[in-house]
Amino acid sequence: MKILIALPAYNEEFILTDSVKKIIDFCFNNLVNDQFVIVIANNNSTDKTGQIADNLSLSYSNVEHLFIGQKGKGLAIASAWSKYDADLYCFMDADLATDLSALIIAIKQIKSGLDLVIGSRFHKQSQVTRSWQRKFISQCYRWFFKILFLLKINDFPCGFKVVTRNVRDSLLSEIENQEFFWDTELLVLANKQGFKILEIPVIWSAVDNNNRQSKVNIFSTSLNYLKQSILLKVRLLR
Repeated sequence: MKILIALPAYNEEFILTDSVKKIIDFCFNNLVNDQFVIVIANNNSTDKTGQIADNLSLSYSNVEHLFIGQKGKGLAIASAWSKYDADLYCFMDADLATDLSALIIAIKQIKSGLDLVIGSRFHKQSQVTRSWQRKFISQCYRWFFKILFLLKINDFPCGFKVVTRNVRDSLLSEIENQEFFWDTELLVLANKQGFKILEIPVIWSAVDNNNRQSKVNIFSTSLNYLKQSILLKVRLLR
């Protein structure tokens, strides 16, 4: 089975090499019966991310560098998923905030018949380290979205998801958002089409790197999530 791992990267020069090497080592040690390819989806970085991605792709046969001349996390993931053929499609945040052990659980669940497996920081077995501000905002967003869409899903924006080729083929063209709301829209549309979704526990921690600036302003991003949620709800009611 071939597994594609999309790594959306915008100005990740300080962590990209270490993250890619960690994924490679993990996959070689744990995916002995599967093939894997890591696609660095470089969405218009202005630092040395592109140069580093080129070097990694030259050094490792299972690493690809895909340059996208436009910002947008969702656009980066969708571009990587659509360009390359695989049996399973995954994405994870470049900082590897979600421990890689989740990948083994997700692949196993997909092989057992699930369509879409997502990491959940609200799972009772998850181990999560983050600030109280992030916990509070995440809880508010969680309940708002569950009520708005009547879904049992608890963690919509967690940066770790694995889907089948069928999910990719069915949903990529339907997703309109190209930024951080992209994977939330993916879940809503997948649920609407009847795909089988499972949340799994994760080990998750906010990555602290003094050289790396966060790509997310938690307050403005949360307000944008609420706006996009309402727009999606209106769209689905038409």
